[in-house]
Amino acid sequence: MPDDAPRLGHAILAMHDPHPGFERAFNRWYEDDHMLGAGSMAPWTIAVARYVATKDCKDLRYPAEGPFGPASRGSYLALYWIQDGHLEDQQAWVTEQMVVIGEQGRMFEHRDAVTATTYDLARTVARAADGVPPVLALHRNYPGAVLVVLERSPETSLDALTDWFCDDWMAPRLAGSTVDQAIVFAPRPKEPWWPAAYPEVAGVGDRRFAVCFTTGDPRDAWDTHFRGLGQAAEAAGVGNVMLAAPFLACVIGTETHAERLWDD
Repeated sequence: MPDDAPRLGHAILAMHDPHPGFERAFNRWYEDDHMLGAGSMAPWTIAVARYVATKDCKDLRYPAEGPFGPASRGSYLALYWIQDGHLEDQQAWVTEQMVVIGEQGRMFEHRDAVTATTYDLARTVARAADGVPPVLALHRNYPGAVLVVLERSPETSLDALTDWFCDDWMAPRLAGSTVDQAIVFAPRPKEPWWPAAYPEVAGVGDRRFAVCFTTGDPRDAWDTHFRGLGQAAEAAGVGNVMLAAPFLACVIGTETHAERLWDD
């Protein structure tokens, strides 16, 4: 790849819950307006993808309490890939647009913002050396994704935790599986341009967030790749899993799965 080719350097991971009864309205607002006007239209945004957790996906999540409260929180996951070295440029544009959007009354009150934080790329591990580059992962339209939040033990460095997850846990399980790649991110401290009322970002210096993309239903890889991950991390003494959560790809422009967030 040429040195000046676009590269993935940063991400925004955003999770939301529509209020019960407003699932379809939220979905249309987010896709038709917010995802575009406050995200994908921003300069230096490489790509955007959305994933949804139906109730049967949420039933697999563990532990019961995680970094965002009860593990059941967060029905929709939006991923924004941002060009390396240009997060501040991208966020400056978004910040200006959010003011405009607010003045125009284009926000949606019937929802809970579970998290919307910026991250730096930390590491990747892939099933094939010549597979889909991380910069193109969202363009690949993977049908599934699993979000894993890991926290290091006091005796373990973040690099050691990341290497254990990528090299000791994921890599031996990738060949012949439906897990195509895992992209690991580090949460960033609260940005100086964020509004003063925004809370500090939890877990900076202690956590890694991994997005594991699957070429099939993520639930099919649950037992082999994710169910025992938390116990393995604790047994290895490297840390613990604060959240393991499977998601299905949204069918953009439709309300597919919107009525299955709380019931099977």
